[in-house]
Amino acid sequence: MSALFPIVHRRPPRLYRTARGLRWASLAVLIVLIVFLGTAIYSTVRLVQSIPQPGPLSYQFGENGSIELNGTIRVGNPGLYPIDDFQVTLRVLNSAGELLGQSDELARTLPAGSSSNYSVGVEIPVGPGGAGGSLLVADQYLVVDTWGNATFAYLFPVSIHLAQNVSWGAPFAGYRVTIGVAPPPTGPATVPVTVSFADNAQLPEAGELEVTLESARGVSCGASDYPVDVTSGGAYSVTQDVAVASGCSLAGGSAVSTFVTQGLTISLPPEAFP
Repeated sequence: MSALFPIVHRRPPRLYRTARGLRWASLAVLIVLIVFLGTAIYSTVRLVQSIPQPGPLSYQFGENGSIELNGTIRVGNPGLYPIDDFQVTLRVLNSAGELLGQSDELARTLPAGSSSNYSVGVEIPVGPGGAGGSLLVADQYLVVDTWGNATFAYLFPVSIHLAQNVSWGAPFAGYRVTIGVAPPPTGPATVPVTVSFADNAQLPEAGELEVTLESARGVSCGASDYPVDVTSGGAYSVTQDVAVASGCSLAGGSAVSTFVTQGLTISLPPEAFP
């Protein structure tokens, strides 16, 4: 007859139990990290493929002799995580690569699966001698650079860049001031002066052109005001007799023109006489 020995279940030591718990916890953390990284990579690819959608740019004359460009940029977040502190920067350059103006919009958070419109505004000085002066008188293509910088999925910095060529129609395209008949060198006289341009911009123009005829030394020889009321896409050509001061020669001189509208003053590039 064999002896019967009771089976005794011994509880594993505490150190063993702690080590086993740590192994299971480490495995769970690893799985969470793998899932997080996988979804973050997927969301990042989706975000990079989602190009910001710029809307059309509108313009208006601004204070201090400037043109104000305004528009919207729609930014979408198709990923699974929010985009924190997303800031849009917009720069406008002319066809020669010269910076005309820049706009920095306030940062905001884009929740996962959402989209948002950013309003952008760029003020471009168009005074004489500046790179923006050609916007008044010359049609051209502008380069609009858009940057977006943010933190994605709580940890990863991300940057989006979009460069777009935008056709610009000048409000005083082909602006010319021409003298019909040169006045005699002595004695007061009048001379027919023709102002012509095309309004290739988006808005009608109503105001007054103040045109001053200057000698080669910058002395004012005469001046006249030209009323302007042109619709978008229209042409303007008006001839007026301008009194020229005695002994003031216009040879090698220029016409200095200022457009006044709704209390704003815009200086056009000087127009040289032959």
